[in-house]
Amino acid sequence: MPRLIVIEGPRSGDSFRLGPENFLGYQDGAFAVSPRQDLRQVVGYIRGGPDRFELRNAGPPERILVNGEGVRQSPLQHGDLISIADALLIFDSDDSEASEGSVGHGAAGAVGYGPGPGPSGPGHPMFPGVPGPQDSLRIGSFRPGEASDMLLGTVSIRREDLQRENINYRQKHYEDHDAVLHEIQDAKRIRTLFQASAKLSTILDLDRLLAELLDVIFEALPADRGSILLFDEHNRRLRTVASRSRRGGDDKVKISKTIVKEVLRTKDTLLTTDAQADERLDMARSIVDEGIKSALCAPLVRGDRILGIIFLGTSESLRAFARDDCDLLTALAMQAAMALENARLIKEMGDRERMRHELNLASMIQKQLLPKRLPRSRFIEVYGKMIPAKEMSGDYFDFMDHEGDGSFHICIGDVSGKGLPAGLVMIMARSYFRPLTKAIRSPRQILAEANHLLHADTRRDVFMSALLLHWSDDEGRFTWSGAGHEHLIVYRARTRRTEAIKAGGCVLAAVRDADSIFQEHELVLEPGDALVLYTDGVTEAKNPAGEFFAQDSLAPVQRLVELYGHLSAKDLLEAVLWELKQFINGAEQADDITVVTVKRPTSGFVAPAAGAGPAGGAA
Repeated sequence: MPRLIVIEGPRSGDSFRLGPENFLGYQDGAFAVSPRQDLRQVVGYIRGGPDRFELRNAGPPERILVNGEGVRQSPLQHGDLISIADALLIFDSDDSEASEGSVGHGAAGAVGYGPGPGPSGPGHPMFPGVPGPQDSLRIGSFRPGEASDMLLGTVSIRREDLQRENINYRQKHYEDHDAVLHEIQDAKRIRTLFQASAKLSTILDLDRLLAELLDVIFEALPADRGSILLFDEHNRRLRTVASRSRRGGDDKVKISKTIVKEVLRTKDTLLTTDAQADERLDMARSIVDEGIKSALCAPLVRGDRILGIIFLGTSESLRAFARDDCDLLTALAMQAAMALENARLIKEMGDRERMRHELNLASMIQKQLLPKRLPRSRFIEVYGKMIPAKEMSGDYFDFMDHEGDGSFHICIGDVSGKGLPAGLVMIMARSYFRPLTKAIRSPRQILAEANHLLHADTRRDVFMSALLLHWSDDEGRFTWSGAGHEHLIVYRARTRRTEAIKAGGCVLAAVRDADSIFQEHELVLEPGDALVLYTDGVTEAKNPAGEFFAQDSLAPVQRLVELYGHLSAKDLLEAVLWELKQFINGAEQADDITVVTVKRPTSGFVAPAAGAGPAGGAA
């Protein structure tokens, strides 16, 4: 759920959930966010949702900075830093799912979210594994039937441009084969169509399909050169994926952008002739230089989607294209589009199955990284469990036991976003925390060091909240430090009531030099007391009606802990998760859920033997 997290200032560690309208300002001298215009001093507001939020400054630009620049109004993106007087906030939209299909690397090996291969990268986005093009034509945001002012980087198609192209004939795109066959009278060409249909419909490999299509075209039509271009949905480009020359090799036809734009706009197959003789012809200069006499361009269309085009050229006047050729190519393009769509669907099914297998493998590896051994202590029992929303979780918890001397660290954290990218950052964080806890005892210093490492190795829009606690049997108390995480819920056996302790600190990886923000605290648990740590998957769990478990306050969580706080650490955890499951009542889990419980028994506690477990797991 979109929110603002205070990472510097008097309210460091606080977070504010954002609704459709949010006023920013001050109340009783402290920074505040309110859904109503009831603050004593309003300095700005944020409006929008669910996917787009915009900040507006109610004063001079220098009063509110977004990523270091004064603004009057600015759209907000996940990870943006907002400075208001003595408060520094980070905008957490938790929308990284939209880009989680790919993980890129930034400078110095930074891991983050990013697009897949670009125009010069390997592979074809529609059919991964196909070599990238040597050249491509840029297309703007396009849907068939729209005006063409976004196509191929030009402003519009002018009437005189089409006249110069000397378009002699256009064949309307038909939705069914019968209408096309009605236009084709030659028995040989009808037989060619049926043979092509039989061949193309059985080929599911893209490379073979394109090669076979070019074979059919060169056998049936007087083309000297031909190219097939497919539409790249991600980069909005037509990209050459296959070419053929009658002389041999894979020479590409030099393509007229004006004709291609008209084909994309109308979905008609276009025929141009006598390119050399007509001085008005405004084809690319290279076409004239190459000696192209006539050209055919047909769209590959399925429903209302254009998959690509076929562009053919001939350089001999005696072999110039005729109207019958235009009709035949239209029919072949319809059959090819159907075969391409089938190949794409089959490949997507295979890719999904392979991805599912790889994600399951990654999930299994991540589960293996969960603690397998409970900390050994004479006074404290600990238990934890994580329930991922997807195959990979961005939640993290760990128990770092130190030489069996009754000293151990407990860590719980939550990486922004969900799925594979968040899971990878979670694994990175674990690889930092484990060695740091062996070398450093102080939770504050460990968080400061982890923050430096994560800030250097992740992108700006990636951050992680965390809580780190250290227990020593000799001292009989916890020392702990927070990094913008959820409150600690402490159950006091004497009163059977709970208290919520603000975590404070600054989320990791948001600010490079945040050492001074992390603070160290002490927590004493008396016999019978308990401690519950959790991620926001608990408070933001939704029921079928879309209601949050703890939307306006922590009271629902505290009531649960008060109800079951007398139980052992394991039973307390299981009871909290069971109640949460009843609330969710079959609704789809939107976020990872992680709970860690700590208990100081009243008497008769026996420390777990070495190897006891599991300490936690993914339910």
